[in-house]
Amino acid sequence: MIGRTALHFVTEAGDPSRLVGRQVANAGFISAYLNHGIEGAVPIHAMPVDFERFKADFPTDRELIHVPAHQPRKLADQGGLFMPGPALAKRAWHRRLIGRGRYSLTGITHAMASSRAQDAVRDMLVAPMTSWDALICASEPIRGLVRSLADGYADALGDIVGRKPTFLPQLPVIPLGVDVGSFSAIDPAAGKAFCAAQGIAEDSFVVLFLGRLSYHTKAHPTPFYRALEMLAARIGRPVTLIEAGWYYNPETEAAFDAAAKSFAPNVQVIKADARDPAVKAAVLAASDVFVSLVDNVQESFGLTPVEAMAAGLPTVVSDWDGYRDTVVHGETGFLIPTLMPPPGAGHEYAWRLAAEQDDYDVHVGVVAQHVAVDIPKTVEALAVLATEPEVAGRMGEAARSRALQTYDWPVIVRAYEALWQELEERRAFYIEEEPKPSPQITDPFRRFAGFASETIGRAFKVQPVSDAEALLDQLAQSPISAMDRRSFDDGRALVAAMRQQGVMEMQEDLPETAVSEAARTFRALAWLLKMGVIERL
Repeated sequence: MIGRTALHFVTEAGDPSRLVGRQVANAGFISAYLNHGIEGAVPIHAMPVDFERFKADFPTDRELIHVPAHQPRKLADQGGLFMPGPALAKRAWHRRLIGRGRYSLTGITHAMASSRAQDAVRDMLVAPMTSWDALICASEPIRGLVRSLADGYADALGDIVGRKPTFLPQLPVIPLGVDVGSFSAIDPAAGKAFCAAQGIAEDSFVVLFLGRLSYHTKAHPTPFYRALEMLAARIGRPVTLIEAGWYYNPETEAAFDAAAKSFAPNVQVIKADARDPAVKAAVLAASDVFVSLVDNVQESFGLTPVEAMAAGLPTVVSDWDGYRDTVVHGETGFLIPTLMPPPGAGHEYAWRLAAEQDDYDVHVGVVAQHVAVDIPKTVEALAVLATEPEVAGRMGEAARSRALQTYDWPVIVRAYEALWQELEERRAFYIEEEPKPSPQITDPFRRFAGFASETIGRAFKVQPVSDAEALLDQLAQSPISAMDRRSFDDGRALVAAMRQQGVMEMQEDLPETAVSEAARTFRALAWLLKMGVIERL
């Protein structure tokens, strides 16, 4: 029996119109898992308000089980917890409270260039992680990066504490997925209508860029524009570029427009907002080839080439990170060589980021300024596709077939479930491991016990003041009287009990387990004393 893994969900802040691949991939996985996952109820690990948002965003006939995110012990009833990012260390400390063998933790890499993402790898080295946990890597280059980060941090920590820690989570490679069927069903008529509406000539060679338009966090457009201008001169027919996506900001759009006018004056440039699904389908149907010359260390996988492949387009992409896993050179498209300075040339940039002289966006942008994508090779690849339609057709069919066999959501969901089954088998030997304290979740009345003069214990003796009930009524009208209203309600009950039974006195110190069982009573007593409702004797 496969243990059901709970899906962690939190509503993301920020402008929902500024889509990034991580958001698209996470939302796509949730929908795919609800549609293609193993039968049975699906547990959702979320705060109450986020659980309601989940139900609104992902309507389904599947039964959903709410696993409250503010009650980590509830995860003991599940087989695992899937986090839509790499930050697993904190969850491992939570799990320690109920036993490491009670469930598995799974996370996934997206962009790994940020300090936050890289710190998540470091934190796993000093957290109670296990071999029945996993950090899913979207590509082989990303797995190599994670291993390099883990090794580097392990060496550094070993120098400090005298023992090199071991990076325990599994690092399986499972790519991101797409709904191939929705792209295969794109209507060619929509493409023809788009071309007619935009004034694109019938004999024009139509090149598509799909995705975020940002020179500093995605792909610098100048090499691309230069390649298209050279292509137009070489093939002797019109070349049209469709830039389908959204611009980082108005200044970026103006910079793209100026660069296109300067470096590709003979190329028709059409803008389209592909956040609209109908527009996205139309531009895919209207295009002859998909091109993405990504040069940014923020790119970890790249969904848009896979979407283009699913639509049956040959792809010309930079030989870069996850793109290298996606496109099969000479079969589904072309990989364009990339080049960067050797190790040792970027220490200044690393220090500027560490010293907060540059922020993350500036850092990845300045690094990308020194990643060269081969312009002549780009022209050669595009010329083949523009002048040899049989090659383009063969590559498009191969691309669609590869997308269906490798990146279709049912395939990806099965890979996740196979991983979770393997993790369950690994942890089966440790399921009865004893719970242990977690420094991240320590009772504040234990952690800060030394701050107070004393704690409630043996010989603690109290009684209500003469006007206790009237004071409680007065406190009830004050919004600042009790941040935890349970202390107010419990306090009123304690006062009533003392009126009936007399003075309350502790005869002996209680063990912590007994205090935990009566935690609300002890908190209410301290609150009553704080507000002067009871007095010590």
